[in-house]
Amino acid sequence: MLDVHPAHHAATTWRDFLIHIATIVIGLVIAVGLEQSVEALHRHHQRHQLEADLRAEGIRNLHIAIANLDSIESLDAWQAQQVEELDRASAEGRAPRYVPRPPGYQGYRLPSEAAWTVAESSTTLNLLPRAEAEQFAHPYSVARFVADDVPRLNHLMDERSEILDGASAPTPMSRLSTGNIYNLSHMTKENLARFRDVTASLVAAARGLEIDSANLYSFTWGTLHGYTDDENFRRRAEVFGALGLHLGEVDRHYHHRFDGGTAGLLKKFPIPDENSASPTEDK
Repeated sequence: MLDVHPAHHAATTWRDFLIHIATIVIGLVIAVGLEQSVEALHRHHQRHQLEADLRAEGIRNLHIAIANLDSIESLDAWQAQQVEELDRASAEGRAPRYVPRPPGYQGYRLPSEAAWTVAESSTTLNLLPRAEAEQFAHPYSVARFVADDVPRLNHLMDERSEILDGASAPTPMSRLSTGNIYNLSHMTKENLARFRDVTASLVAAARGLEIDSANLYSFTWGTLHGYTDDENFRRRAEVFGALGLHLGEVDRHYHHRFDGGTAGLLKKFPIPDENSASPTEDK
């Protein structure tokens, strides 16, 4: 705060008066300028810190998306094989075989939204230029689609476990690294039908989450490289192609991708190094 002190002696001429007023005005201008400069530097630092936090969270979400894509592909293959076995056994008039859990399925991790949520709630998001804020907003909107779909997957997995635990006793080899091995011949016809429905629903849910995870990777990767929403939409098919998926083929039946996979995705669209400069820092 600037203190304005009275002159040591009264102004006796207009010249003295104007000099005194000019001195006060110049002092006020300097003080306000310094205050605004400090505030501008503080905002500049906050903006770069926010950009760094959002970038770090984006890179973390790319790693999560890759892990989820691998896990979901494993879940899809597992449950699709179980549906095939149930249908084949029904057609052949025999008890179905239980397909054990493959070691590749590790569950599903939700993407991180902490940096974005804090920025929204603290209004520091306003420090970003509108175009840049909109760039970051899209991956987080995709992340929320993913978060909305995960409870359905979890519910189906819980229902599946309930059917197995309540209707079929594990065999003596039940404690394997791949999980329980159940004897499905212990199931009633009604429970087998319910098990088949839940298993088919898990396949559909897994494929939907796979598309969501691929979208999350695509938009997050593009945003971290400075792409606009329009550019992200145009390049989405390239990301899906590198993964071995094709847009519009969510219901395509497959157990393993014949090309691509997360290795193909990472080869063409590698995850940026955490210490690499952002596009705004390069400019």
